[in-house]
Amino acid sequence: MLRDARGDRDATTRAERRRMRGLGPAARVALPIAPMIDVVFLLLLYFVLTSGFADQARLLRTEAPREAAADASERAEPADALELEEETLVIRVRAGSDARATIELGLGLAQPSDAEALERILRDVLLTPANPRGVFDPGHPVRIVADRELPWEEVVRVFQAASGAGFRAIAFGGDA
Repeated sequence: MLRDARGDRDATTRAERRRMRGLGPAARVALPIAPMIDVVFLLLLYFVLTSGFADQARLLRTEAPREAAADASERAEPADALELEEETLVIRVRAGSDARATIELGLGLAQPSDAEALERILRDVLLTPANPRGVFDPGHPVRIVADRELPWEEVVRVFQAASGAGFRAIAFGGDA
């Protein structure tokens, strides 16, 4: 007669009971993973279809590097309570007839033909120690308004032109 590890029962009886239950020599509980994967994909599909795609978030602000912001705060004069708010310089970027975008510059400034010309024009009107005839200080608000159909790369070129010229308060959005 065979004894199991505990020594109190017959090993053949235990094996017979396992066989009668349909559990083979090494019984394992199988976890069905296919239905769980289906549920995960259904939840993912639900959240993708029900979430908004940032239609309402149309305003994106940028910040100047900390060094430039510190220099501006050292030179800043105390704000006057009766001082008028600065008119925002609006740069409109529209989808042109060809693959290139057309750029319209507001506030009576010269109209650029491309992003490089826009950067030159903005550098000329920026008030700096090197350019005392400039009209706008680097903290003057600039807003880039672009058509929805326009490729994002064109809008980024306009942003790079404005920041490359030296403007620090650049925002996106508004009515085209």
